[in-house]
Amino acid sequence: MKKSTRYILLLGAILTAACAKEASEDTTAAAERRVNAWISVNYPSAEKTDGDIWILEETPGTGDLWDLEGKGIAYVSVTSRDLSGNVTSTNDEALARQLGSWTRTGNYGPSIWYVGSGALPDGYGAVLDGMRTGGFRKALLPSWTLSSGADHTVMDIRLDYQSDNILDYQVERLKEFSARYMGNVDSTFYNAVDGSRFGFYYHCLRPAEFIVEMPSDTTVYVNYTGRRLDGVVFDTTVADTAKFYGIYDKSKTYAPIPVYWGASYDDIKITTTKSDAVDGFQMALWHMNPGEKAISAFCSVLGYGSSGSGSSIPAYTPLSFTIEMVEEP
Repeated sequence: MKKSTRYILLLGAILTAACAKEASEDTTAAAERRVNAWISVNYPSAEKTDGDIWILEETPGTGDLWDLEGKGIAYVSVTSRDLSGNVTSTNDEALARQLGSWTRTGNYGPSIWYVGSGALPDGYGAVLDGMRTGGFRKALLPSWTLSSGADHTVMDIRLDYQSDNILDYQVERLKEFSARYMGNVDSTFYNAVDGSRFGFYYHCLRPAEFIVEMPSDTTVYVNYTGRRLDGVVFDTTVADTAKFYGIYDKSKTYAPIPVYWGASYDDIKITTTKSDAVDGFQMALWHMNPGEKAISAFCSVLGYGSSGSGSSIPAYTPLSFTIEMVEEP
C-alpha cells in the first residue's frame, strides 16, 4: 500500500473517532440542557443531590433512615412519568385502573428494590438516599442515572418498608397468610396452612384414601393452580379456573400434567417440559399421595428467586400452589 493511501486511511480513522466523540459529548450536553430547562420551568427552586438527581417534592417519613450500605432491600410504591407527564409505569392499582392499563396478572402494591445487589441503576439508590420509612418523594432521575437507553424519569416514590434480609419480610407475609386462612374453614379459595419448614407451608385439603409408597421411576399426574399471596392466579392446568381468573389461553392444552417421581423431592420433574419444577412445588408434591389435594405456600428462595418469571411473578415473590394428584387422564 502506498504511503499516501495509508495516510489518508489514518486521517479518516482519526476524523471518524473525533466525530464520534464529539457526537457523544453533544448528546450528553443536550440531555443536560433538556433537564436543566425542564427544572427551570417546572421546579426552579429544586436542587441537585450528590447522586445527580433532583428532589422536586418531599414529605419526610418517621421510620428508619434508609441506609444504602446496611439495608439494601426497599419495598416501594412507585409511579414513573416522562417529562411530558405521561405515566410510563405504576404499581398503584387505582391509578392503573384509571388509566386503563390494569391487568388481572399485574403486580400492584409495593415493589421490591434489591439495591444492594448492584442490579439496579444508580438513580434508584440515589432517590432513596436520605429517605425514612413512610416518606414520599417526587424526584427527577436524569437518563444517565438510569439503565442504558432509558429516558429522563420523574418518579413518585413512597418507602413502605426496608430490610437487610429479604426472607424476613417474606416470612412475615407467609405467617399472615397462614393465620388469615387457617381460621377460615369455609373458604373455597384457601384453607388452613401449617408450617413444617422455614419459609415453607403445607396443608392437606383432602387426604388420600390409601398411603402408597411410590417407586422413584413412577409417573404421576397432577392438576395445579399457582397464585401469588395477593390472590393473583398466574398459571393453572384447569380450563375453568383459567377462564374464571381471566388467564385462559386457547393455544394451551388444559389437562393434568405428568410428573416424574424421583428418589427425593428435588428429583421430581415435569415430564411435559423435561424440566425441574421450583423447589416449593417439588416439596409440596413430596408430601402427597395419589388422590390427595393440598395447598402449599413458600418464600421466593423456593420459587423463582431474584429473577421472577414473566410479568406476573416479580423478583422475590412468595407463591402458593393448590395441587391435586389425579389418575392418568
